[in-house]
Amino acid sequence: MEPLRNYFKDIAIHNILDVGTGNGGFLHTLQNTFPGAKITGIDPNTESLEIARQNFPDVTFLEMEAENLKFEDDSFDVVSISMALHHLPKVKKGLKEMKRVVKPDGYIIINETISDHLNPAQEVHKMYHHFRSHIDRMLGRFHRKTFTKDAILQILKETEVPVQFFFEHRRNVNLIEDEADLELRIDKMKQMLEKIKGHPEHDALRLQVDEFRTKAMEHGLQAATNLVIVGRKKIFT
Repeated sequence: MEPLRNYFKDIAIHNILDVGTGNGGFLHTLQNTFPGAKITGIDPNTESLEIARQNFPDVTFLEMEAENLKFEDDSFDVVSISMALHHLPKVKKGLKEMKRVVKPDGYIIINETISDHLNPAQEVHKMYHHFRSHIDRMLGRFHRKTFTKDAILQILKETEVPVQFFFEHRRNVNLIEDEADLELRIDKMKQMLEKIKGHPEHDALRLQVDEFRTKAMEHGLQAATNLVIVGRKKIFT
């Protein structure tokens, strides 16, 4: 993410907290943007943290929820959250906790997929994500649909996170290179369907698998646009 690296190129950052780190998907970006900084990743999912520990041995990982961060006030130069805002049951509480633990003059970085102004291949990706989130909710897991750009900016306004800089990040790469890639995605969808077998919504969701196949073959599959936002604590009220 070159715009993010350019923004921070002359700013000294020593320690970072990555909230909802999952398997560590955002850690490469953080390491490239802030070389030499100490990074701590937190997530409530123990299985995801084990994968992250294997891939990032130099990062400290802790099992923890975003809405209840076990750190002192003003602890980190940067607090980030990537692709996890829509997984928080209490988004505003999570953002307030992030504000609390970032240092005065520190930064909050948000990287989140958005659902608007997508091309047809990105709409296919949104369909795939919303299929997964629907089944997760049926299984009692908290998983929202994708936010719009304006919805995220409004949440930040309501939680008094002033936006210093933002940009939209797009990756114009087809995630389905051949029929085998498509079948892998479809197999995953069918595996998810098995978890709700017998549920009244099962048949309707099964039809979405066929729709996904048709649209993916027609348009391809591209990751939806990400909105990347930088906020700064020094002007928080």
